Amino acid sequence: MRTKIIKLLKDKRPAYISGEEMAGMFAVSRTSIWKNIRALQADGYRIEGSPRRGYRLVGIPDLLLPAEIAGELQTEIIASSPEKIIHYRQLDSTNNALKKLAEKGAPEGTVVLAEEQSQGRGRLGRSWSSPFGKGIYLSILLKPPLAPQETQLLTLLAAVAVAKSILLNLPGLAVGIKWPNDLLIHNRKVCGILTELKAEADLLHYLVIGIGLNVNTRKEDFPADLQSSATSLFLENNKQLVLRRHKLAASLLREMDSSYLDYFKSGPGAVISEWKKYNVTLGKEVTIKTVKENYSGFAVDLDVNGALIVEDAKGHKKRFSSGEVSLEKTL
Repeated sequence: MRTKIIKLLKDKRPAYISGEEMAGMFAVSRTSIWKNIRALQADGYRIEGSPRRGYRLVGIPDLLLPAEIAGELQTEIIASSPEKIIHYRQLDSTNNALKKLAEKGAPEGTVVLAEEQSQGRGRLGRSWSSPFGKGIYLSILLKPPLAPQETQLLTLLAAVAVAKSILLNLPGLAVGIKWPNDLLIHNRKVCGILTELKAEADLLHYLVIGIGLNVNTRKEDFPADLQSSATSLFLENNKQLVLRRHKLAASLLREMDSSYLDYFKSGPGAVISEWKKYNVTLGKEVTIKTVKENYSGFAVDLDVNGALIVEDAKGHKKRFSSGEVSLEKTL
């Protein structure tokens, strides 16, 4: 109902529309319209009310609200209806929230967004700085017909989708992907992706892909220990505010939906081919850190499942399906 009311107010602005007229259009009571208007105002929408003229929309908050994102989308699976877009002002972690929803039977394509995360997580247990209203923090629920060992490519796919959405909106930025899914600009991290799954043996129950993108984050918004290694679209865009975050979030979700559908049409080779267009790892001297070892060599290629193939100084090649890569040279 709120999505319908906002769309109507947008279509009518700057004119007023009466509560009685809206009630008739949506076949609900005027009290229901009033309650939904109050809820929208609590979300940050500036809606003026006049006893004789009704309501009109005068301002939209820069928040990742479902009504705003849904209005920018025409997707088939991911966020394909307003009911699949769930918004919080503050969460411990969007991944945690979405996993709980998945356990309750949430449909594929459900998306959880937050304005702020108190316990945002990155790969290898690292924290992810998530200050209020500065970035895009979201998680996507997928239930692909794949074996668990085949899901790594979806992490690469997500990195490509984020890179494409950034460049569609800010085409001048030098965005690259460090294997497997860290997005860098000038050797600083602008986006991290954390994929978590529930599976047993060869059965995948669901997959949650968490994305943290620094959008309008200023240097002082980062913790002191991250100020030399992290960046944001704002900092890389000559310190100019990036377009409204809900539009960028919608662009990202469109790219994810399109890439996910293409994966099942074109196969894993298409994902790897797209990833290579943005990669800053292959052809470089790297050190890869795993729980068992540090291994140095030349990053030569990806295998069919997206694992990194590294060749050491003696010509021996080793395959890594996980690990933290350090680059000798990058963007």
